[in-house]
Amino acid sequence: MAKLSLMMMIALTYGLVMQSPVDGVEFVAPPEPVAQGDVTQIVIKGMTAGSKVEGSWRGEPLQFFETAQGDYGSLVGIDLRLKPGAYPLEVHVNPPADRSWTWRKNLEVVDTDYGVQRLTLPEGMVTLDAATLKRVRKEGARFSALWPKRTANRYWRGNFVRPVPGKLTTPFGLGRILNGEPRSPHSGVDMRAALGDPVRAANHGRVILVGEFYFHGKAVVIDHGWGLYTMYFHLSQVKVAERDLVGKNAIIGLAGSTGRSTAPHLHWGVRLGGARVDPLALIRATEG
Repeated sequence: MAKLSLMMMIALTYGLVMQSPVDGVEFVAPPEPVAQGDVTQIVIKGMTAGSKVEGSWRGEPLQFFETAQGDYGSLVGIDLRLKPGAYPLEVHVNPPADRSWTWRKNLEVVDTDYGVQRLTLPEGMVTLDAATLKRVRKEGARFSALWPKRTANRYWRGNFVRPVPGKLTTPFGLGRILNGEPRSPHSGVDMRAALGDPVRAANHGRVILVGEFYFHGKAVVIDHGWGLYTMYFHLSQVKVAERDLVGKNAIIGLAGSTGRSTAPHLHWGVRLGGARVDPLALIRATEG
C-alpha cells in the first residue's frame, strides 16, 4: 500500500490543504461541515519569522498563536444554537518580505442532534417565585457581561485538560425537559466527582468571577485570554479569589452539590468568542 504524503495526512486530520501565493506557505482549512457546539482549528504552515496573521469568523476577530516554528493556528468556536448555514471565514497573512494575501471561504455549519433528557425536580427548583426570578436574572447578567470581553493576553498554553478525572454523566448539548417543560439545552458537561474531590484549572488563566449563584452554586470562572473562558459549577468550596493567576492543573476548588444540583458532580462549561462550545471539543482541538 502506498504511503500517505505528509500533506495528505494533514488534510485528513485537519481539513483541506490550500496553497498560498507565497512559496512554502500552506493553509489547512477546517474539515467540513462543522457541528453546532464544536471547536475547530485553522492552521497556517510555513510562515517566515516576523509574519503577521489576522482573521475573522462571522465578522468577529480571530487571533493566531504560534503552534510550532513557522506554524500558526486559531481556535474557532461554533455556538450551540448557531443557525445552520454557511458563514464567512477570512484569514489575512502579511509576510515581512513578500506581498500580503487573504484567504476566504464560507464554513458550513450543520444542525446537530444531541438528544433530550427528561428530569423531574422539586417544583420549587423549576418554577421560580418573583424574588428568585429577579435574583436569577441579575446573576445571569453578571455572566453575560463577561463573554464579549477579549483579554489582550493569551494566558493558556498547550492543550486543555479535564478538571476532574470522573466519567461524563451528562453530555454537552443535551435538550432538557424539566417537569414536562422544555428548557435551554445543557451548555456544558457534567462530570462525576465525589464530595470534596479536587477540581483543577483546565489551563493557565486569571480568575475573573467567584460567587455563589442560585443555579450554579459556588462557582469559578477563569479567563484564559482572547475570549476563551472556562466555568466550574456546584463546588463545595472555592480555593481561589478573583484576579488570581492560576496554572494548568492548579486546584481551584472542591467538588460539591451546591446550587440546583441533586448530587455531587462538576459542571464544566466553555465560552469561546462568546460561543457556547463543548469542553471536550476544546480538548480535542488543542491535543498534540
